[in-house]
Order: sequence, then C-alpha cells, then structure tokens
Amino acid sequence: MYRRTNIAYELPSTVKSLNDSWLATYQSSTVMAGLFALVEVHLLSFVKNDANFHRSVPANSAKHALLIFTYLALFFCVSAAVSGLILTDEFGELPVRASRKRDPIQQGLFDSGTLDLLQSYGAKRSWIWIMWHWLFSLIAGIVSFITQVLIYVWLEESKSVRITLTIITVFAVLPLVHLIPFPTGRGKRHSFVSA
Repeated sequence: MYRRTNIAYELPSTVKSLNDSWLATYQSSTVMAGLFALVEVHLLSFVKNDANFHRSVPANSAKHALLIFTYLALFFCVSAAVSGLILTDEFGELPVRASRKRDPIQQGLFDSGTLDLLQSYGAKRSWIWIMWHWLFSLIAGIVSFITQVLIYVWLEESKSVRITLTIITVFAVLPLVHLIPFPTGRGKRHSFVSA
C-alpha cells in the first residue's frame, strides 16, 4: 500500500541546505573513491611486476607492505564508493520521505544536532552507521594510497628524495585531521522547543 505524498511539499530551508550539502559531499566522494579504485587496479599490476623495481630490495617485507597497502587502498576505496552510493540514494529520497510526514517542527525551533534534525525529516536511522562506514573507508583508503606511494619512494628513491617526500606527505595529510569527528558533548536526545 502506498503512503500519501504531498507533492507540493518543500523542505524547510535549513533542512534543505543540510540535505543538499550532504548529498553533494556523498556524490563527489563517490566519484573520487571510484577514481582512486581505478588507479589502485593499475597500481596493483605495477606493484606485482618485479621489473618495475630498479633497486635490489634486500628485505621482501617492504615489497609485501607495498602490496598490502595497495590492496587496502583498493578495497577501502571500493567500500567508500559503495557507501557513498547508498548515502547519495538515502539523501536523494529525503524530500519524498519528509513529504509523507507531518512537519515535526511546528514552531520553527529544534533543540538538537543536525543528524537528529535530518532524522526527524525522514533520514533512516541506519544512515548514521553507513556514514561512519563511508568516512572510515574514505580516510583509510586515502591514507593507504599515500602510504603505498611513500613506501615505493622509500624503496626506489635516493635518501634526500625520501626525506623530502616524507615531510611533504605529513603536510599533505594534515587536512585529513579535519575529517576526524571529535565529541561535541552531546548527551541528550533531541527535543522540540516552543517559542
């Protein structure tokens, strides 16, 4: 049985802005993760070919680490792409789900976080764990990719190049710290506040 849908319904501007920004984030990250996965497929064949290593590596453990990080980057990027697709679908359907509910905020004030706000307008509870899965996979894929490149540099390049690129790598990954969620002290469930 179909639920009634108010086809003239529009999300409140704040909720629409949140939904649009999350949707854009998931769409762009899905494309990026897919591109990284394609790069990793090519790098996997490169890493598995011993002819691509010019220096003689006394310990095979470094080459094994390189191979492991190549696989890690590939799987995490695929995982982030799949999670991103699911979340894109989730947020694409949010306006339809919201149009089937009574507007939960009658007075225009909401006393809780943005995640709770989106849930009150129809986002499923399951999207939060998928979001964490997406975020972890995305960060782990990027870190694995960068680590893989750095291992190759340490296997093949001179000491001055190794040291320089290690310093540059530390600088390059600093923005990833921004993606790590820190506790905000939220301890209460959402409640509606009347004006």
